[in-house]
Amino acid sequence: MIKLTLTEFLPRLKGVTKGSGNQYYAKCPAHEDQHASLSVSEGDDGRILLNCHVGCTPQEIVSKLGLTINDLFSDDRTAPASKPEIVARYNYTDIDGNLLNQKTRFSDKSFSWSHKENGKWTRGHKGNPVLYNLPALKSSGTVYVVEGEKDVETMKRNELISVCGAHGAGSGKWLPQYTEALKGRNVIVIPDNDTQGKNFAVETCNALAGHAASVKMIDLTDEWIGLPEKGDISDVFQMGKPEDVLIKLEALVTVTKEWEPPQTQEPAEHVRKAKAASEFGEDNTKFLWYPYIPIGDYTVMMADGGTGKTILCCGIIASISSGRPLPGEVFSEEGRNALIISGEDSGEILKSRLKKSGADLDKVFILDRIGSEGMSISERYEEFEATFLQYKPALTVLDPWHCFLGANVDISRINSLRPILQKLSNLCKKCDCAMILISHVNKREQGANANNAAMGSADLINAARSAFRVIFDETDDDCRIMVHTKSNYASYGQSVKYRIVDGGVEWAGFSDITRQTLELAARRKSTPGEIMQIAEGKDVVTSALVEALESSANQFVPTRFSYDEFKKLHGDLIFGGLQPKRALDGVKERLADDGFFLRTGIRVKDKGKPVNGFLIQQINTVEPEQVDISV
Repeated sequence: MIKLTLTEFLPRLKGVTKGSGNQYYAKCPAHEDQHASLSVSEGDDGRILLNCHVGCTPQEIVSKLGLTINDLFSDDRTAPASKPEIVARYNYTDIDGNLLNQKTRFSDKSFSWSHKENGKWTRGHKGNPVLYNLPALKSSGTVYVVEGEKDVETMKRNELISVCGAHGAGSGKWLPQYTEALKGRNVIVIPDNDTQGKNFAVETCNALAGHAASVKMIDLTDEWIGLPEKGDISDVFQMGKPEDVLIKLEALVTVTKEWEPPQTQEPAEHVRKAKAASEFGEDNTKFLWYPYIPIGDYTVMMADGGTGKTILCCGIIASISSGRPLPGEVFSEEGRNALIISGEDSGEILKSRLKKSGADLDKVFILDRIGSEGMSISERYEEFEATFLQYKPALTVLDPWHCFLGANVDISRINSLRPILQKLSNLCKKCDCAMILISHVNKREQGANANNAAMGSADLINAARSAFRVIFDETDDDCRIMVHTKSNYASYGQSVKYRIVDGGVEWAGFSDITRQTLELAARRKSTPGEIMQIAEGKDVVTSALVEALESSANQFVPTRFSYDEFKKLHGDLIFGGLQPKRALDGVKERLADDGFFLRTGIRVKDKGKPVNGFLIQQINTVEPEQVDISV
């Protein structure tokens, strides 16, 4: 039998943060850990799994905690733990009682979420979290905020209005929509008898202050001295008759003062000093590679795995370090320094790619996956800045950039990510350099915006001044295409083609694929190559229409046609399957450039009857000198 569950083990660690699934990260107790290098998870059979990325053994870790391995593992490690039993099911509804989600609590203190779709239960939580027992707020009266659903049910049985958050106690778990639901109410917050519960209660009270009519936080141990550690209001109701507990609870609420949030306003001397607009210099944006990579800010490179994004960066660095012109440039320059900070590749692999691309290896500095271990923009920014100042790179590549965010930064949250992006932009400005952030792509729909491909919050691209997407060339298996998808400082650059030859980059000209091509392909569930083929087909149809119109025009007298008459002369497909007027309006500018005047939407005679049609005339100006358009 397992002696400790994951829930019981985690409070023994410091700096615990939630990862994906049942994965957690914490500071390893077996060494001086500043970066949460300990990974903690639960095995399929209930075992607690420990992995220190610095190399501490599980035995060393548990020993520092005053435990043994036997406290984590069952005697028979091959025998799976018995399946936990369902303890309770809690329905989360809207204010009118309509089911939104259901939480199932198990005997091992774990839980799962489910919701209904098309009448069938589906795993997972859907939509924004809401307070448990929302319909109770239709009743007037004091509202008691407790930690869990079990406590809410206890309060309901004793005819008290009570709610709780969807995800228990913990930093950041009290959400704005909870505060909105309790706006204007008299609220009593009841924490569990432990540090985590009391800290969460303080966070809750601070959030409600100024929104609720009144807020109080009571301490159950003021009235029930014998309440054990982690005891809650449900335990209190087990310690006496319900009617006696209610009397004491009311008395405790009465003597408790209203919550006063801490004063956080900074003193006047801490006000930041702004500068008048006239004090700033003129905008002189420069480019490392026009118009793709601006100096003084970061650029985002998005690519699927296997497209060779790191090799592309090595190719760009090869030109910068050696002074050779990049595609679209004419003149050579003196070679400049570059810095690669990689969380994935070894120095030997990067050196090989740089060498095969023709880089000046003495001007390229590398922090490979070993040298960059522990680097964190959020936690050790000073180290990042000092590294830039040391090597004075014209270009720095972070590959992949999210590897260096830090364990406590949520890449999907704007308010968590934006301060990091601001630091990177300011660092580029301070060091007068450019930076490429390599990003893997996600599974979001990209039809509306090709930049939605970037992993994490859309704010990564929103804050970037330039971005490009790397895709495969469907017409050449060895070729890739770099598509410019965002440009704040200049017009969009033409898409650049390159080949990976023997591990190095060989530039292969330009492509007509654009950001719009990628977005149209995403909307149509197609590929960029297929979209280009359709566009080429439309160009053929358009050219045929223009040729037919110009060959029909007279230089001195306007020539009139009905739409049907023109189709009889040149074929039913002359308008490319479009409405005739729409097809003709689409070529007006091209005809004008060639010296022809076209007017649509007029009435002409066909077999003596007035019908819809157009006129065409060859002229030397945009408007003919004399045109009679009467029937």
